[in-house]
Amino acid sequence: MSSPIALSIIIVNFETPDYTLECIRSIFKNQPSSSFEVILIDNGSEDRSLDLIRSEFPEVVCIETGKNLGFARANNLGINNARGEFVLLLNSDTKILDNSLDRMLEYLFANPEAGAIGPRQLDGNGKLQLSWGGFPTLVSEVLRKLVHHRLSINDLKIRDYLEEKYAGASDVDWVSGSCLMARKKTLLDAGLLDGHFFMYFEDIDLCRRIKDNGWRIHYNSDITIVHYGGVSAKKNILNVLVEYRHSQIYFTRKYYGLNGVLALKAILLVKYSVNFLRWGITFMVDKLFRQKAQTSFAKLLLSKKTLEMVYKPERVVPGLGLDCGRSL
Repeated sequence: MSSPIALSIIIVNFETPDYTLECIRSIFKNQPSSSFEVILIDNGSEDRSLDLIRSEFPEVVCIETGKNLGFARANNLGINNARGEFVLLLNSDTKILDNSLDRMLEYLFANPEAGAIGPRQLDGNGKLQLSWGGFPTLVSEVLRKLVHHRLSINDLKIRDYLEEKYAGASDVDWVSGSCLMARKKTLLDAGLLDGHFFMYFEDIDLCRRIKDNGWRIHYNSDITIVHYGGVSAKKNILNVLVEYRHSQIYFTRKYYGLNGVLALKAILLVKYSVNFLRWGITFMVDKLFRQKAQTSFAKLLLSKKTLEMVYKPERVVPGLGLDCGRSL
């Protein structure tokens, strides 16, 4: 039997070899002082990702899924194969800085009540990312979107407010799964990530179940990493945005019941009906005046797909009662 180690770092790769290699390089450049392993889950990549990674880092444990399992199920595969007392879920498009791994480990050792910790995350341009928060409601989701937008355009007032309010270690409801460190036992006791989430909301759901087991979730702004963000998603942004809504509906049904789902679907119905008309007219005008219509067509198609999802009957999932119309 393999001997236990302190930390298992799990990275899910789907055709992002350049970013994944940069991520792994940053780990070994800023490696923790404790024993560690890197487990790479390749989620059905059809490019040369694995060949490149194995060539440069033969010490990395590579596990091939053969198909895209989604973020949650791929990470669960990594957790189940992890030898570490602690586990770090790390996106492939992140970059470890300085001694951030040691500091996260030290924090969990020093704070036994903390079930998971997430660091401050900056994008590639140094803009603060909203990688923590409270459990979502219909109202808070609207506010979060507004804050996210203000941060994306580098609104210094919003950034300074968040940096001041959440300076140091803060008790929060969730931290992003793009960089989340926890005790392996904590993850196992929580039941791992819910595989019904293909992408999005699975980290919030996990943190909720960790908190339900009596642990605290901490965000620590004194520890920083870089998260470029959405690298895989940008390759198929339309389907990704629809998947976001699938996960949002599933999360809402799981925690707020049928009434919550009906309220959410009513909001989505109004929003995307208006968008469908708006972008349909814009698309026709663009075509009429021979202008580039890719943007208007993409947004028109997104509105159509979202409306189809809202109207689609929900199927039953054993033990929960909902599938959100998505094959898993």
